[in-house]
Amino acid sequence: MKPIQSASGHVGLSTRNYPIAYNTAISAGQVVKLSAGLVVAATANESSAILGIAAENHPGTSDPLNPRADGTEILVWDDPDLIFECPAPKFTASGGSATTVTAATSQVAGTTADMFNGGFLASPKGKLRQITDFANSSSTNTFTVPSGETAANNDVYTCYPPVGFKTGYRLDTALSGLILSATGLSAIKVVGHDFERGMLKLKAYFHVLGTQETDAT
Repeated sequence: MKPIQSASGHVGLSTRNYPIAYNTAISAGQVVKLSAGLVVAATANESSAILGIAAENHPGTSDPLNPRADGTEILVWDDPDLIFECPAPKFTASGGSATTVTAATSQVAGTTADMFNGGFLASPKGKLRQITDFANSSSTNTFTVPSGETAANNDVYTCYPPVGFKTGYRLDTALSGLILSATGLSAIKVVGHDFERGMLKLKAYFHVLGTQETDAT
């Protein structure tokens, strides 16, 4: 995850020191939270408040060139209004038509009807189309999009979930990106897209220093 700016528009990002156990391994860019007052990595399907994004590496092992490597403090971008970004998640299509893109539930795990409505799909050729409907069955999820190129089996699509989206993805194994093949992450929501750079803009939905966001109705 890479910090961009505050939701207020301020771009002068700052970090603060937080306590961490000397042997806890955290990488810069990971989503972190507090546990018993100490910084730890968020879980892949985090549903409780996050603290922010780690601003430095803390390998938890001694490094004679870096006394902070196993120190008891770590820098964190902790603004509750911080907007951060990561590459938009991708999935492999199982097929489709001129107006649909299908994916096995092992690729897109979301099962709530319409949860992707208003988002966008980018084809392997970069063609961007807005999602007008999302439906699921026990084995296949189907995105409906305006008429265009026909999706083929094994085509890799980039997905931009709609603003406000949460729970239909998880953090990846590095805890610094998103995947669609598993769900449950509700502490972070989508707040924007950067189609030219293929990036998804995100913000905390639950934050240690803030309050729970209110969903639009």
